[in-house]
Amino acid sequence: MSRHEELLRVYRDHEDIGKVLNLLTDFDFTLIPAMKERPVNPDGSEGTGYDWFGTYWEYVPQQRASMVIDTPDKKVITDVTKWREQVAFPDLSQIDWEKEAGKDTKNWDRENKLTMVMLINGIFERSHELMGFEDALIAMYEEPEAYKELLDAICNYKIECIKIIGKYWKPDILNAHDDYGANEQMLMSVDMWEEFFKDNLQKVIDAAHEAGMLYEHHSCGYIAPIFDQLVEMGVDAIDPLQITNPLRELKDKYQHRITFCGGFDNQGILDKKGVTEEEVRREVRRTYDLLAPGGSYVAYPLVIQKEILPWMIDEGMKMERNYGRRNIR
Repeated sequence: MSRHEELLRVYRDHEDIGKVLNLLTDFDFTLIPAMKERPVNPDGSEGTGYDWFGTYWEYVPQQRASMVIDTPDKKVITDVTKWREQVAFPDLSQIDWEKEAGKDTKNWDRENKLTMVMLINGIFERSHELMGFEDALIAMYEEPEAYKELLDAICNYKIECIKIIGKYWKPDILNAHDDYGANEQMLMSVDMWEEFFKDNLQKVIDAAHEAGMLYEHHSCGYIAPIFDQLVEMGVDAIDPLQITNPLRELKDKYQHRITFCGGFDNQGILDKKGVTEEEVRREVRRTYDLLAPGGSYVAYPLVIQKEILPWMIDEGMKMERNYGRRNIR
């Protein structure tokens, strides 16, 4: 069995292979630059400007990230009932995707690593980026049919992107984003999530599988109330698993059906201003001790404060020796 096939068992079969995978050392991945979901600088960092939907983003140094500016003069959709006249979807036929994929994947090590493409700004996220967060939530109540039609159109666009990714990038994993949770509760009720988002998410999951990719869902915040549904829908892996969710309880129940990625306390520790090396290392140890037993776990050291990554990776390598039965060569 090749090293790649061995690593793939963590995602495909949710097994304990004697190694804790780390996103930064065991994967080659890309956020496709040609899919201009956010403005980026020439060096690949997040910037200020318009994405290819016409949404305006501004880089916020304090957040070390670009944020949507949804003031009235910047909103793409000012009336959800008129979204067809106000939204111009990107023309995906105008890009040489084979050429773009060649540039993105030329250094991928497909024999010894897993490969992943990240598709950001999910269906819910894109809707509120176009019209403003509050307006999107209000639309669920005041103009549900028009809002559902907008979501369907965004879903169709996402499926076309997924087909392109599967055909030209051919990654093992599609990592698609859509945040449904605030820190300690969902952004909408479970009933509302089921009414507005579940069916389209199922279409996205099915499209990824039909294109030959495993499906990983990135959803920040508290998502425990819908976790069982995500498993039943065929999600293969999930991240970032923020600590307000009952992570060990969920893993005990579902670790043989879905792969758990992340579990670090970003808000309270890792991205805290002035965090110390010992605090970082202690948090890595806590997370591995919580989620690594039993396998079906991937360490996701995704942080805003990039300077702490060497500590996280080093401590993770030490912890891996505690949980790994053997080394994979």
